[in-house]
Amino acid sequence: MQDIQTRTSTGIAAMPSAISLLLLLFAVASFTGCGGAKGGSSSSTGTGSTYDMGTLTAMNDSFQYTLTNNVSGMVLGISGQNQTAGTDVVQEANSTITADIDWHFIPMNSNQYNVENMLTHQLMGVSSSSTSAGAQVLQWSDNGTSDHLWEFYLLSDGNYLIKNVNSGLFLKDAGSGLTTAATIDQGERAASGPGCTCQEWTVTSTGNSPYPMPDTVTVEYDTASGDSQAIGIHDPSMLKVGSTYYLFSTHSLIHAHMSTDESTFADDGTALPSLPTWTNQYTGSSGDLWAPDASAHNGAYWLYYAASTSGSQNSAIGLGISSSGVPGTYVDSGAPVYTSGDCPGSNAIDPTSVVDTSGNAWMAFGSYWDGIQIVPVNNQTGVPTGTACTQLAYHPSGTGLEGSYIYPHNGYFYLFASVDACCDGASSTYRIIVGRSTSVKGPYVDRGGVSLLDGGGTILLSAHSNIDGPGGESVMTDTDGPLLVYHYYDGNNNGYPTLGLNLLGWTADGWPYVE
Repeated sequence: MQDIQTRTSTGIAAMPSAISLLLLLFAVASFTGCGGAKGGSSSSTGTGSTYDMGTLTAMNDSFQYTLTNNVSGMVLGISGQNQTAGTDVVQEANSTITADIDWHFIPMNSNQYNVENMLTHQLMGVSSSSTSAGAQVLQWSDNGTSDHLWEFYLLSDGNYLIKNVNSGLFLKDAGSGLTTAATIDQGERAASGPGCTCQEWTVTSTGNSPYPMPDTVTVEYDTASGDSQAIGIHDPSMLKVGSTYYLFSTHSLIHAHMSTDESTFADDGTALPSLPTWTNQYTGSSGDLWAPDASAHNGAYWLYYAASTSGSQNSAIGLGISSSGVPGTYVDSGAPVYTSGDCPGSNAIDPTSVVDTSGNAWMAFGSYWDGIQIVPVNNQTGVPTGTACTQLAYHPSGTGLEGSYIYPHNGYFYLFASVDACCDGASSTYRIIVGRSTSVKGPYVDRGGVSLLDGGGTILLSAHSNIDGPGGESVMTDTDGPLLVYHYYDGNNNGYPTLGLNLLGWTADGWPYVE
């Protein structure tokens, strides 16, 4: 991901006000001031002062944007272009070209948005989630707290008020400061008369997408074999055997597809030849199996999967083993290899396999309730060697955290996970986060220095354009590098669950980004 980006002003720009209006506003401001009593007084210098509170407006997530204060003419950025969580949001000269001044609006439904910084991939929030006027605006990990939610109100002059949902206060340049030393905080809006223009922002598109689009793929379906096109792709895992790619995904006996070009995936039936009867007590006899993880081990191929009922901790993990990796040849364990009862408080879903630097195999799993866990497994059988589990990641806010995948790279183990709400088509707010550790058992921290046990996680991929709710990820090493394999809901196709493929690149300090 580049820190320097070329910009084009193709977005929204503030319209110049008439001189008569400026004179009128100056006269009113001279007697009334601007800003609420709790927010302090400010000069009303600048153009675009309005008498209205604006109209709640939907924002476009297809592009990156700059946010320019109406008084100072300066743009929002991150102090010192610093990656550390808790770094202040500041204003910078509008000639700045570093990527910290670029922002992405992640839709959270009901015209509310997370505002993602495109240098640090953290979210704009308020210090300590404060509801007080004057509280500093800063960046923090995507931990699901409500101070990360913002609303945009379009004013009659074309500028915006940006309201924090948690506090009900508005983003502002404190004291209408004209320099980089000005504090960016939140304040009340005047109850009558012209509001302070220090709370007005011009939103301008850079013309650049927040993320590269996924590869164009075709996934074929054969309804005669029981594969329903309406199901689509969820929680994909891809295995390469020789020159053939095998794609496994959620539902039925684990859906399977095959490709020789990583572009067109033909229906290949199911991974398991028959339904393991033991799964019925966990699925309500639906036969619906979830979240496969396919991997190669010592000449054999393991296929972990979950048997569960939605919204419960009635869950267990199964394991199929094949000598060829070909769908339909996996022999099931005949019983669960791990259950939620083995790790009290956990949810035994979304399993994934990883091998540490000593050659020992592990299985990570889990979601909501008690976060992501890991257990050691037998190197030959893939079965956990005990029930003792170690917690790797947790979201104290109670927001979704699931679908983990651990990928070793250059001395680190990278823990990828999906956060927020899955499985609601184009309304899904899923996104993919990442942290890393030098040990497979953690502790894992994100790029901003926040532990994944404390809600940390640097955003790797979030909704953009028609790519809604990306998540359910895994990573496969291919000849051209690590490949991020995930699902998303296609906003151009009624939210249809679709396969996403993107190569991963690495920053100079060793963090992955989507290519």
